[in-house]
Amino acid sequence: MPQSATLIGRPATRRRAHMLLGLALILLTLALALPAGASAFRFRCGATWGTQGSAGAADLFGDAFIDATHGWAVGDAGAVLATTDGGATWSKRSSGTTANLRAVAFGDATHGWAVGSSGAILATTDGGATWDVQSSGSNSHLQGVAFSDATHGWAVGFGGAILATTDGGATWSTQASGSGGKLKAVAFSDATHGWAVGDAGAILVTTDGGATWSTQASGSSTNLWGVTFSDASHGWAVGDEGAVLATTDGGANWIAQTSGSSANLLAVTFIDASHGWAVGDDILATNDGGATWSRPKWARSTSLAGVAFSDATHGWAVGNGGAIFATTDGGAAWTRQNQGTSAPVIAKLKPAFGKRGATVTISGTDFGAAQDAGAVKFGAAKCTMYVSWSDTQIKCRAPAQAKLGKVSVTVTTAAGTSNRVSFTVKK
Repeated sequence: MPQSATLIGRPATRRRAHMLLGLALILLTLALALPAGASAFRFRCGATWGTQGSAGAADLFGDAFIDATHGWAVGDAGAVLATTDGGATWSKRSSGTTANLRAVAFGDATHGWAVGSSGAILATTDGGATWDVQSSGSNSHLQGVAFSDATHGWAVGFGGAILATTDGGATWSTQASGSGGKLKAVAFSDATHGWAVGDAGAILVTTDGGATWSTQASGSSTNLWGVTFSDASHGWAVGDEGAVLATTDGGANWIAQTSGSSANLLAVTFIDASHGWAVGDDILATNDGGATWSRPKWARSTSLAGVAFSDATHGWAVGNGGAIFATTDGGAAWTRQNQGTSAPVIAKLKPAFGKRGATVTISGTDFGAAQDAGAVKFGAAKCTMYVSWSDTQIKCRAPAQAKLGKVSVTVTTAAGTSNRVSFTVKK
């Protein structure tokens, strides 16, 4: 158009246009320079901490299962999901944080922990129904967490950070790693033997619960993203471009295994010294300790960052855009699970008492991004005045028709009605 031609014709505008063109060429060159199989999801894992996903679903980075039915997954913006039926249905849990969560671990059926950006550590003592923020005393981006039981745990992250607890996370202390690099994952076979892995093939080991850490020779300069040990001797680490390292002597010697893949691998798990799985931009499986790896049937549609198996047949992998895949045949075939739409859950009311007309904050999950047809009731009385409404928080005024004394507060959406939480209406 004439106007556009005139604008482009101006010297200052031409310079800006040339600068933009040059920037575009640089970005294109960098994109083409990425190694084959490189994943944008992989670079988000370690470089930035943004929220991204399809249909509003947060990227998921870690999962944990204690048996074939009970599991949890965590991800960006404080996302916590839980299942009690092996993943047939998943429901959101209120984490109480907006931190980007990178890993989750459970010491038993009730005690669990999740870690993430800026030193975030969350804990649950009721199987993940509710989560509390713990004080880590660190600002490091935490990438991995492991617990050997309900009291002894470790978390690792950027800047060589290693944190430890001996009281279930009531207090966390810093352990000297001797490293300033980015540690991406940690694994403990018992309360004394542990390993941490990270950038440039870094592998650290402790045999005294983390009182002292030393470096092991990995024989690799590849960035390592995941580590697992089935016992104090047998362990595996995975990383960029299909790298798989294995040890049969507690890490005194690490041997490169042939994965048969050039994809970036972000997580690994073994249930014994023979059966294991690795995920990332691919899914790999072995039943001979990694001597041979195979690709199971999987219609790849996303990158995966976490994997967990409860036994030799039942497993789950999570990743980009809230993706959850599951297998019931040891990984021969994987199917995508649906997070679905969950009924709302109320975590708490603040305050728990007040007069009619008082503003009450209702915190929880699955309220919906907007009120739409949603409603809050104080007993039989429906709220008519709402201050705000989001998926995790509603502010409304206690209705003038609410009965005095204790009443049950509920939230109803198209997906169903929430649990009941007591509120005392005062004169």
